[in-house]
Amino acid sequence: MKRIGICLMGLLLLLCSATEAFAEKKTIVKIGEDIHIGEGQWVRNAISLGGQITVSGTVQSYVVALGGSVVLTRTAKVGGDVICLGGVVVLGKGAQIGGTMTEINSANLSEAISDVLNDNWEGWSWVFTIISILFFTGLLILALLIATLIPKPVNLVVEAIEGHLFQAILWGVLVLILIVPLAVLLMISVVGIVLVPLEMTLVACAALLGLVSVAQLIGSKLLALFKKNNSRALKEIFWGLLLLWILGWIPVLGWMIKIAALVIGVGGVFATRFGTHRLVPRPAVPSETA
Repeated sequence: MKRIGICLMGLLLLLCSATEAFAEKKTIVKIGEDIHIGEGQWVRNAISLGGQITVSGTVQSYVVALGGSVVLTRTAKVGGDVICLGGVVVLGKGAQIGGTMTEINSANLSEAISDVLNDNWEGWSWVFTIISILFFTGLLILALLIATLIPKPVNLVVEAIEGHLFQAILWGVLVLILIVPLAVLLMISVVGIVLVPLEMTLVACAALLGLVSVAQLIGSKLLALFKKNNSRALKEIFWGLLLLWILGWIPVLGWMIKIAALVIGVGGVFATRFGTHRLVPRPAVPSETA
């Protein structure tokens, strides 16, 4: 469980990196590029997504690499933790790490499977973490595809949720209540049984489209806090899903947040007829003049 917490801390660092990069010039954040900290160079944090981090100088706090490796030469000094997901950590003789070192790759996966077979809880925790990461990755890919292929329905659902939140919640609760009774009614007749899979498919599509829309709305609000008001929709969806996934690890509260996001998203989808109908605000009632 400690390792899982460290991994989540690494993701939280990545989430907060955008703000810190502007507030603190000595924090290096790169996506799809390598980071090299030369001998004698000092930085506060080094965070990379999809690139390798090579440290020969000093990192005061954290070194986080997602989808890349970390190389610490003999002169490297890291005051905090070293977190590497999807790569390896190479330590030179004399390299110093003040915190803990966490490395997740295929070798850890085989070790986790072995622990599971031996009824070791630590192994099960690794399996749950890996499954969660794989699920998040798959959902992220689907979400980006949806936003790329059908951006207009997504935008209409986002507008509906933002401008008519209460109506979206009511629709979501109504759909949630009617799913099972409607399926039971359909199963009574021979023709209705054939329609049950169609109902489940519609609900699943609504849930996916709604979750993407909620993620985009959350991401836009999050980036707005960082004064990134004109961000692309794909970037907003990425940060929104990442924040929802991280919050989902909070005991009890995490599941409540996920369910609330799902209900609101589904409600927005049905309120806009799967993103084909724009909700317009009701006209204001003119006040009577004396």
